[in-house]
Amino acid sequence: MMDVITSKDNSKVKYLASLHDARTARREGVVFVEGVRSCEDALGCGVVPTVVVADEAHADWAKKISEETGCDALLLNDVCFKKISQTVHPQGVALVAKRPEMSGEITLRGDNKDIFMCLEDIQDPGNLGTMIRTADAFGLTAVIISPTTCDPYNDKVIRATMGSVWHIPIVRKTMDECFEYFTKTGTETLAMHLKGNELNVNELSLPCAYFIGNEGDGLTDETTAKCSKFVKIPMKGQAESLNAAVAASVIGYELSKLI
Repeated sequence: MMDVITSKDNSKVKYLASLHDARTARREGVVFVEGVRSCEDALGCGVVPTVVVADEAHADWAKKISEETGCDALLLNDVCFKKISQTVHPQGVALVAKRPEMSGEITLRGDNKDIFMCLEDIQDPGNLGTMIRTADAFGLTAVIISPTTCDPYNDKVIRATMGSVWHIPIVRKTMDECFEYFTKTGTETLAMHLKGNELNVNELSLPCAYFIGNEGDGLTDETTAKCSKFVKIPMKGQAESLNAAVAASVIGYELSKLI
């Protein structure tokens, strides 16, 4: 039987709670994954935990994962688990794993039907997580994020992806590097812009990359100017614009029809 940690002041509890700070997690070279679905998706995709954590109701789960992977296991009472959790209703399972190496190279599908979601300065973890989940759902080739976009391995992002963060390549590149690559490969580049033509998938072709900008400011003028086409999503109501993640989903779905 594992000993149950019952003090919120325990050093291991404090360490786990500290990993919710993105800078701390990056400095430690780890990611914190919480929730049954997120943990099982991570484990199923080959993520190797260094520590598996559970409340008393999930002691058998922790023991099983620990034996299968050879990692340490910690058992916490409910009070301590709530301290390390960032969810309103904790599911009682979490793990710490080595931070994945983010690719600096873009890999291709091999059939010249690549679609890239390129994100410039996205700041909201929920938005980024939804965008990664969208890219996975519609079979996009990769998500490319700018250096100023928030950390894709932030625990809030991981939860929002519902496991998709482990399924699709995530590449960090500057926008200049993106355009250099897309020019070489003959990839059409689309700027989501209110001054663009209404989105019509019949006028588009693959390979294609589409650019989504910051939630408040949109794409920078520099990035917009380098795109080969401007497109916008037609709206029949009175809203001036869509949430960045919703816009990324709509165009991702439309482009996926060309695969």
